[in-house]
Amino acid sequence: MRYRINKGFIIQKLDNKTVIFDGEESVLYTFNQTASEIFRLLKKGLTKEEIIGKIIKKYSAKKEKIEKDFNELVSNLKKKKIIKTA
Repeated sequence: MRYRINKGFIIQKLDNKTVIFDGEESVLYTFNQTASEIFRLLKKGLTKEEIIGKIIKKYSAKKEKIEKDFNELVSNLKKKKIIKTA
């Protein structure tokens, strides 16, 4: 499954964090380093499996932890209408 970033958000990379501004709701979201990396890979059009594989390699993390983080982030991004399924 691939995801698409919805239009209307201002996305800025600051150091190793990502900041997303929702002008319609006047809300600012800030992602930590791992969430920023997941979001960057989502923007590139990678699948869940590809993203999880890359994050595991990059951070030497456990698959269960990365899957949980990925699912939570994607769920929150969908709720906030930042992303949708492509």
